[in-house]
Amino acid sequence: MKYPNRSDVERAYAPNLWGYTLNNPERAYMAECPTLLIYDKLYGEGSSTIWIHIHVTALYGASPSKDKELVNSIAIFSETFSAEVRLYKLSELMLFFGRYKAGRYDNSYQSFDTKRIGNAFFKEFLPQWRNEIALYIHRQQQEAYLERRELPKGYVIPKGYNPDTWYRERLKRGEIKAIEP
Repeated sequence: MKYPNRSDVERAYAPNLWGYTLNNPERAYMAECPTLLIYDKLYGEGSSTIWIHIHVTALYGASPSKDKELVNSIAIFSETFSAEVRLYKLSELMLFFGRYKAGRYDNSYQSFDTKRIGNAFFKEFLPQWRNEIALYIHRQQQEAYLERRELPKGYVIPKGYNPDTWYRERLKRGEIKAIEP
């Protein structure tokens, strides 16, 4: 196991790394990283709630709000929010929290409100998440497709052809079979 205990995970996926995650969104999406559901299975029921609590508390601490009543709402929010987002990876959630802190959603930088955090996740982040995941998957498929079409090292394309026209010519001659994208 990459992280033998929960505190190792909490250090590896901590709020102080939001900036790194913001600079590497594709890595956050494609990382082999546990979901909150798996996190609970690995480190005990309720671990995901604690992880969410750490991140939401960091948002509160960085906000201009100092209302002590809001601190009490973080625990309840963390429990309900972690149940709703348990299928998302820690790295994806870090991307959301980092973007939220940066003010990308709902004027989030103006005040602290757990309800606004939830709304921002479901109404703003998830549509972005779907689009970005689709983009990254498409890019990976395109790269894999192009790799399969590459010619072996040392192979010379006849004069008058480029890689694409030579590929099509070889298809026409029946020398090769079409590669499915």
